[in-house]
Amino acid sequence: MKKLYILFLLPFFGLNAQIEGTWKLAPQAGALAVGPDLTNLTWWSNSAGDVTTRACLFDDSIKFAPGGTMTHYMDNNTWLEGWQGAAPDGCGTPVAPHVGGLAAYNFDAAAGTLTVNGLGAHLGLAKVTNTGELSSPANAVSAITYNVVFSNGGNTMTASINFGPGFWQFTYQKTQIVQAATPLITFQVNMNNYTGPAFTNVYVSGTFNNWSGNANPMTDANLDGIWEVTLPINQGAIEYKFSLDNWANSEQFAGGETCTVTNGGFTNRSYTVVGDANLGAVCYESCSVCTANVTFKVDMNNYTGAAFTGVFINGTFNGWNGTSNPMSDANLDGVWDVTLPLPNGTIEYKFTLDGWNASEQFAGGESCTITTGGFTNRVYTVAGVADLGIVCYESCAACVGGLDENAAATFTLMPNPAQTSFNIVSADAITEIELVDLSGKSVRKVAGTTNVNVADLVQGMYTVIVRSENGTSTSRVIVE
Repeated sequence: MKKLYILFLLPFFGLNAQIEGTWKLAPQAGALAVGPDLTNLTWWSNSAGDVTTRACLFDDSIKFAPGGTMTHYMDNNTWLEGWQGAAPDGCGTPVAPHVGGLAAYNFDAAAGTLTVNGLGAHLGLAKVTNTGELSSPANAVSAITYNVVFSNGGNTMTASINFGPGFWQFTYQKTQIVQAATPLITFQVNMNNYTGPAFTNVYVSGTFNNWSGNANPMTDANLDGIWEVTLPINQGAIEYKFSLDNWANSEQFAGGETCTVTNGGFTNRSYTVVGDANLGAVCYESCSVCTANVTFKVDMNNYTGAAFTGVFINGTFNGWNGTSNPMSDANLDGVWDVTLPLPNGTIEYKFTLDGWNASEQFAGGESCTITTGGFTNRVYTVAGVADLGIVCYESCAACVGGLDENAAATFTLMPNPAQTSFNIVSADAITEIELVDLSGKSVRKVAGTTNVNVADLVQGMYTVIVRSENGTSTSRVIVE
């Protein structure tokens, strides 16, 4: 069974930048608040009037610079309390060691914590520490840790601290508002299943471009039938649909689909923009991806392992889950098959027996396999309806032992042994010649010719499979 590993990356530098910049206490009621817990800050909070009476505190600023340095600007005037010698509390010259200036900080984005380091370094009120409230400047501490969260597009920072009996909360705002970038939305539509009138261009039309038929053209850069465009779109709900050649044609929905909304008699796709997003490749006039019927067949006649009851196909398309896609051998000829609707793209898979009681094993390097993460599986790229033909279990080729060398499509092979090439002489029209080595690996396929070059092959015996209008025949050739 193929194992999947997921690597999580922490965008440290992007998150750390949240705190960088200059901050001041928010000029509003409740910017300073204390209570038994963060949902009940009722013991005390500043009023709107306190923003004026305590202006010497609200105009203090703290700058967090890249690299872990912070500067607390007090301009020689801040709010003093009784424990600092003020009588009554009021504005005055900062009292050491809570005089601001240069200090250090550590911001842990993952944990949501901010630690300020330096005797007297603090946020909010100087008296609040992790162990209580100071009763004297002489008891100042050298490090304080706050829990911080950001809101308002990263322009508001709420710092809270458990000081023992309860919690203080300090609300700061950035002095230079950072405007959030307009989200980038990528639209993709798969036109491979489209059966309507011919078209030249595909567009996305919606509320964000006033339903223009040609303002936002899409492109199919790699000619795979999937058209896409990335647009800056403001946050909020949008409606849209994919249209062809400036409204010559457009998607039509019945209404009620999971990706649509009906307003004023019109049914359109809907989406709520929150941030950058890729909406994925959906099928034209569908909420889902396009699928194509792919037929898989495996010949079990040469299988010599333990007895089995059922054959299954497992792969990336079904989560390698064992039994969700059983195959059948309706005519009891030993060839099992199943047809599955699959989305375009590359898949990995293998044939298994009775769920996962047994499964194909490959050495790696076979023409039909790929090895990733230590696992070797069959590989195929879905690009439309396909029949992958009959392959032998644990082989990329047909089971040579099950082919009739005396079938109607007879041929003559010469010279044999061959050194550089050999020719096929047949009364039938040959469609393809294939060489398979003794391990069952297909090493050469040619079409449109009866001459097969073997000069580059390893010396030894090979099975020659000749396919013609009358069937398939096999023989052996020795390469010297």
